Amino acid sequence: MDYKQAKEYIQSIPTGAKIRPGLDTTKRLLELLGDPQEKLQFIHIAGTNGKGSTASFISTALAYAGYKVGRYVSPAVFEEREKIRWMQGEKVIYISEEEFADAISRVQVAIQSMQEAGEVLPTEFEIETAAAFLAFEEWQCDIVVLETGMGGRLDSTNVVENVVCSVITPVAMDHMKFLGDTLEKIAMEKAGIIKERIPVVVCQQEQAVRECLQRVCRQKNTTMTEVCLEQIRIRETDSEGSLFDYGSWQGIRITLAGTFQVENACLALECLGQLKGKFNISPRQLWQGFEHTLWQGRFEKISREPVVVADGAHNPAAMNSFCESVLSYYKKNKRIGIMGVFSDKDYKKMTELAQGVFEKIYTITPPSQRGLPAEILAEALESRGVETEPCGSMEEALRRALEGDETYGTGSDDERVVFIFGSLSILKEACQLLY
Repeated sequence: MDYKQAKEYIQSIPTGAKIRPGLDTTKRLLELLGDPQEKLQFIHIAGTNGKGSTASFISTALAYAGYKVGRYVSPAVFEEREKIRWMQGEKVIYISEEEFADAISRVQVAIQSMQEAGEVLPTEFEIETAAAFLAFEEWQCDIVVLETGMGGRLDSTNVVENVVCSVITPVAMDHMKFLGDTLEKIAMEKAGIIKERIPVVVCQQEQAVRECLQRVCRQKNTTMTEVCLEQIRIRETDSEGSLFDYGSWQGIRITLAGTFQVENACLALECLGQLKGKFNISPRQLWQGFEHTLWQGRFEKISREPVVVADGAHNPAAMNSFCESVLSYYKKNKRIGIMGVFSDKDYKKMTELAQGVFEKIYTITPPSQRGLPAEILAEALESRGVETEPCGSMEEALRRALEGDETYGTGSDDERVVFIFGSLSILKEACQLLY
């Protein structure tokens, strides 16, 4: 089996559902594979927004401290293999096509046993999760930073038991069809990753979420450490990153732009603080790790001449943070947007937040069955008084946003900044066109 055959095999499994919350099928699959996850240690991360950035800070700091760090990411933005990777020092290595094919070959044997026994077959996410655990075991990772795919309690990643710290990033309204229609219900799903007597770190501004997490921590006989926003002192911040102090941590520099990234970095600091005695990081290693942390597609400047910024602001909470950063860093510029979202998101609330932020927004349809048609999104934006124009492709939207400059690189007004935002699925094509 080669890489192409492995991908085709995964998509050929008759699961009956693309998303199926629950742990039984994943547990059975892993049992047949020898339970590779039991030979690993994990930092488990759940939350609505900020999981990827927080995980990146944690992973890079540990890697700069010399540890071999596995990382499981979802969804992929630019390359499917980026979901499963390891880091050590400055090295970031994606799973190779051969390694992925080998892992899926082993998974195939296990699935055949499940088919013969008439058992429920795993979904694509469950298969990839099992493949990730096989890879991390093969690589002999010292620690794995593991992100949930959706929710927490019934997410496939929640089969892990050897957790050294549970991290819950800000919780907001998203995936309501599966997680519930109130913040409290969604918070309870995220809290499902909390383990007995394993420390928990959180960053929450909603009191209802905080109380929910505190209650679960008491039930699990564990401590909950919160990011204290009052202890954050930002010394400098601009579109290239921030320099800040947080409690006893002084002079932390990050190059991830966006006002919200400082809070993500502080959550990572709280997590790393819980690892003392198990995974030790010197102040110098921590500073280096944070300064060298990269996370694609999160308020990322993907072009400098002209300036183009990409951000996966895919729900109202993320959109709110994104718009705050836009106005914070580019208030004096002419701000042009390119927006595409999924139809199952609260796009009407997102269009409300865009009001007064952009001079004009070009809308596109994301490349997915879930993609909201560009015309419907344009109508919603126009109802909020935003000048809008639907486009048939990302290429057309970029050309119009950059004033018809087909090279996407010269002759544009220095005061104009283009923002590409919404679903992460639209960012890959934009980068390909610009590069």
